[in-house]
Amino acid sequence: MHDHLSPSVVPLLSEPDDIRIEHIQKGAWLGLEDAMAALKRMDAMLHHPTVPRMPNLLLVGPSFSGKTSILHKFVSNHLPNQAPEREATVCPVVMVEAPPKPDISDFYSRILDAMFAHVRHTASPHQKYFQIKQLFRELSVKMLIIDEIHHLVAGSMARQREFRNAIKSLGNETQVSIVAAGIDDAYNAMNLDPQMASRFPPLALTSRWEGMKAQRLLRSIERQLPLAEASWLCDEDMTSRLTAMAEGSLGNICDLCKTAAIEAIKSGKRQITRKQIDALDWVPPSARRKHRPIL
Repeated sequence: MHDHLSPSVVPLLSEPDDIRIEHIQKGAWLGLEDAMAALKRMDAMLHHPTVPRMPNLLLVGPSFSGKTSILHKFVSNHLPNQAPEREATVCPVVMVEAPPKPDISDFYSRILDAMFAHVRHTASPHQKYFQIKQLFRELSVKMLIIDEIHHLVAGSMARQREFRNAIKSLGNETQVSIVAAGIDDAYNAMNLDPQMASRFPPLALTSRWEGMKAQRLLRSIERQLPLAEASWLCDEDMTSRLTAMAEGSLGNICDLCKTAAIEAIKSGKRQITRKQIDALDWVPPSARRKHRPIL
């Protein structure tokens, strides 16, 4: 009866509107092709035997392309656990966001914070580095994830070089795999150093969703929207309209569908219609910088 929905979503149809809207706002893991390929690649890295030069990865995609969602999904798949044969907790994956500028001391502090370690404000970068190496051994860390690595380019060439060398040394001395993720500037951030370019092969996420690929995406999105009747978002006409409004951006397509679904629930509708989509107060991504509300 509700074949357009994922089985886990069907029970939500009998819930109050606020519960259904909250479910939409939270979003859901879609398991898209790009995302699954990235997770598979990272899983292989995590289970790679320890060697002097561990495999690394540079995950690259435009803003709102799902990079951070992929990284958080991977972390949630590999949460810390208490090893039965050991007293210490095993923490296979540590994830941090790169500092807003290439500051090594700040970077080390973020890693220690992610492991809930006490960090003295007066500690030198060298002391923090020593503490990180010690904790990586104690917690059996196998992978370090650095999101927003394109922040590197916010510093001088000398500071960028120093930061890249710090990443390189950390990987060499701890023998953990490193996944760095960022927008296209991440290529420039890493590839200025030939050694880093060879150590961090890029994996690029889809930059623009359209055609049949967008139809598959919209079919996946609709399965997570608790609406009683099918909206046929993957219909060619609906797909063309939605992708045009979102300008092919994955995140904006998802947000647009969420906005339309919430509006449908609030107005008592059982599905999303083309007429409703056309009536949405939606500003295209490229127009947002110059958009001014009417007062």
